[in-house]
Amino acid sequence: MTKAKLQFGRVDAETGFAASNTALFNDLRPVRIVREILQNSMDAAVEAQEPTAQVRFRITKIGSKDVPDMAGYRKAFQEAVKHRKRSPSDLTTPDKQVVNKIKNALDWLDTDHHYLLSIMDNGVGLDEVSMKAMLGDGTSTKSGGEGGSYGVGHFTAVPTSDLRYLLYGGIQSNGRRIAAGCAFLASRSGKGGLLSPNGYLIRRFDTKKPGKVYDFIEGSAIPSPLAADLSWISKEWGHGTAIHILAFNYFDEEKFSLWDIVKKVAAYNFGVALCKGTLIVEVDEGAVYEGKPGIRRLDKTTIGMILEEDVGRQRAARKDSFFAGLRPSGQNAHSIYLAMVNGESYIVNTELGEASIWLLVNPSIERTRADLFRNGMWITDSIPNLSRSDFANCQPFHAVIVPEDGSKLHRLVREAEGPMHNELSLKRLDEKAEKDKLRSATKAVAQWIREHVPELGGEEYTPDDFLVVETGGGAAGGGTRSFSMYGTPVVVPRASLRERIFQPGKETVEHEGEGRGKRGQPGRPASKRESASRPLPFQSTVVPNGTGRHIVSLRCAEVVDEISLSLRLHENVDATCDRIWPDETVRIRRFTIDAGEGAPNAIRSHDGLQVRLQGLVAGKTYRMTVEHDVPEVAGNLNESSALRVVLHRPQIETDGNPSDG
Repeated sequence: MTKAKLQFGRVDAETGFAASNTALFNDLRPVRIVREILQNSMDAAVEAQEPTAQVRFRITKIGSKDVPDMAGYRKAFQEAVKHRKRSPSDLTTPDKQVVNKIKNALDWLDTDHHYLLSIMDNGVGLDEVSMKAMLGDGTSTKSGGEGGSYGVGHFTAVPTSDLRYLLYGGIQSNGRRIAAGCAFLASRSGKGGLLSPNGYLIRRFDTKKPGKVYDFIEGSAIPSPLAADLSWISKEWGHGTAIHILAFNYFDEEKFSLWDIVKKVAAYNFGVALCKGTLIVEVDEGAVYEGKPGIRRLDKTTIGMILEEDVGRQRAARKDSFFAGLRPSGQNAHSIYLAMVNGESYIVNTELGEASIWLLVNPSIERTRADLFRNGMWITDSIPNLSRSDFANCQPFHAVIVPEDGSKLHRLVREAEGPMHNELSLKRLDEKAEKDKLRSATKAVAQWIREHVPELGGEEYTPDDFLVVETGGGAAGGGTRSFSMYGTPVVVPRASLRERIFQPGKETVEHEGEGRGKRGQPGRPASKRESASRPLPFQSTVVPNGTGRHIVSLRCAEVVDEISLSLRLHENVDATCDRIWPDETVRIRRFTIDAGEGAPNAIRSHDGLQVRLQGLVAGKTYRMTVEHDVPEVAGNLNESSALRVVLHRPQIETDGNPSDG
């Protein structure tokens, strides 16, 4: 059988090392790459009718002898460098960066000290059509309409190889094995004209048969160690795909292990699949760490522990960070996990088919949230008819929504989510009728949720600030100022006082004719629910006391049996009073309250977002010390971030853990 070699076709235009069709993926974003690979493996498992997608990442040491057609690769690389240096544009700065990486990788390979990253799954495997898509221009190709997509996901992995050289192999359920590879270099002069920057590891080009381009590698001609991985897949799973990333560069980041990267991306983005047991991810870095800690596994038994590590991360990763593009935030990913584990599961019918819903209604949930998943993968929390404002009158809840595989709802979500699978845009649907149907389906889901969630049964109130300043001598030294509890509190009115007051169970007030607007003016629809309540009788002060630590003073004008307290990052004030922050709730780690006569009982909620105070005495001012996660959005204001107190008068009993204090 003919031995496979890198084959370079002819092109009409010059292409540099960094200007080929891989340019879209040169940013080397690990989130995008790992997410796409896992998504492809999930889709391929669905096509193979496997109940659980299994994906294994494994790193081994390799040398030059393990790289197929190493001689052909070196020759093509050297000739491409020479050609680029003779061209009018010479080597650009991006070109030089790629060239230097390749040279360093070749040196490491010569000493048998570079890495090979193998990614194996138990999907449907590869055939001529899917392999052709793998070697294509990155355009996703679907097999069987809704099944596994190929091209984009694996194509994104190119910059993780310092050689820019990847191998693909697959074994189908009938036992057929097929393999190929692709090296992404730069164009160069050759016999008969300009040669392509892309070299294909195949037996030969084949254009004699209609629709065929490549003669792929099969049987005993498949290079080792790719052949060994296909044998392993055959023994363990029966069918699947293996991807080899030659000269794997760890995303150019020494601080993170592969496990650090894969576990975070998988746990954040595939929470539903992991909790349902339809995805298992394993990472084997034994070759890097001398056999320790062995194979690490992410599944339904370990995802909770992994997400707990990042539960304090309230914001998505910054655009300039290593995990740029990782959404949702750690806190929200953990919230999704809690909804899956502690919520009730339902099946909801829509005109486009069924959707599974996990619904968690708990007084400790401060903000309503709905997350959309498809095939176990997180898509978005921005869903038509399912925004927080659509449920203003409802008890806060968390809903996880998953369209049934194969339904029309599943198909329209897939078409509307775009190539990166991380948003939902009805503009992507071709026909207005389809847009209306998807909008109608989400409206039906929203209506079902309203019927299963209690109305908001309490008050949310931001009390007036009071500031007590003591001047003079003392321990702090003469002439200094310090916050004190002496004297009469001075109220500092807050410009943006916000209250949400609803009375559960009150009959809707209907008005005939046109509604009355503000101050009796016509033109605005009448409110569906009318209620009135006086403000809560509280004043508060929040004083910074170091990074992640504040002193809270709370004063109540009358006896209050029970109130819940939370702290939020102030929206419109920082140390310079010229920046605006999102309205973020901080997660409380520890909470202590001064002991003494009349001190209330304090119970911290299980997620740390609220503290329930019981038995407040009229006229007393309580001093509390709160240790909390530093709001990441505050940037360099960590030690002086402005927080405000928000109080809730709960109507439903809450379950909480005893205070850490």
